[in-house]
This record gives sequence, structure tokens and C-alpha cells, in this order.
Amino acid sequence: MKYLNTLLTVILCTGSIARAEDTAHQKETIQFDGQTLIFAFQGTNPGQSFKEYIPAGEKLESWTKLASIREYPALKDAKAVATNLLRVLAQQNPQAPSKMFENPKTGDVMVDFVTWMPDNSFAEFNVFKYSKRQGGGLVAQQYALRAYKDITNFLKGLGPVRKRLVDLMATEGLHLNK
Repeated sequence: MKYLNTLLTVILCTGSIARAEDTAHQKETIQFDGQTLIFAFQGTNPGQSFKEYIPAGEKLESWTKLASIREYPALKDAKAVATNLLRVLAQQNPQAPSKMFENPKTGDVMVDFVTWMPDNSFAEFNVFKYSKRQGGGLVAQQYALRAYKDITNFLKGLGPVRKRLVDLMATEGLHLNK
């Protein structure tokens, strides 16, 4: 599970990754919260693969909304993965508020959190939904919002947005269109 320790770093440093050249995925989109996000990048880390989607016209270096699908073929325990993400978050930003939710009927585990860069260059809200993957392993759906300028107002207005996005992720999740 060493690669999970880098998950938060990957989330926060997505902007340093180059745009994907793989045209096979260029028409993929994700629908969530009334937004259409387009395929922007595909990558792998030890133990996981992922695809990221952002609004048309935005860049990976400066996105305001991001959705991702992350697959963990060798992992089976959604709660352990979510718990480890929160542990890493607490190490990197001890003041970051976070919550974990479990659905005993489905086995899904959700995590949501707010974090920010030490230099306050941006603040970010994330919600992850971990589920069993067809064929084994786990899949994580992620949706994130990021603010670069008015971080204080972003954080102040996050309460109702957070509730809506967490509820939406729990009930509908991301809708992938190929």
C-alpha cells in the first residue's frame, strides 16, 4: 500500500502532468452535477490506473473542476483505502476537515475533505466514492472543486455545495460517456 501514500500528492500535483496524447479517449466525457467534463489525462501509478476529466477550455495546470476514475485491481478493502487516504491527508494537512461514510448495503465507502496548499495558492474540495470493481479490485470515483483566488469565500460557501455533491456522489456517482 506504499503507493497510497502518494495518492494525495498525485491529487494535489495533477497540474504538473502533461496533457494526454492518446486520441482514443479524446471523446470521453463525464457528467456530474450538471457539468460535462472532457477527457484530459490517463496515467498509472504503482497499483492503480486513472483517467482525469476537466471542463472544456481548462488546463490541467489550472482546473476548477476535476473528475477522475481510479482503478485499483489488487485492492479489496474500500474502508482500508479510504482510511489510508485520510491518514495521508492528516499527515500533509492536519487541519484539513474530512469525513468518511460507509454504505453497509453496497460496501461503498465515501470520503470527502477540504485541503489547501501551504502557500494558500489554492483550496480544494474532494469527494471520493470507493466501490468494488467488476472483475475484482476497487474503483474510485473522484470529483473535486478548486479555487485559486478567493479562497476564503470558496471555503465559506462550501457547506451547501459539499452536502449536494456528497449526496449526488452517493446516489448517482459519475456518468462516463464514451
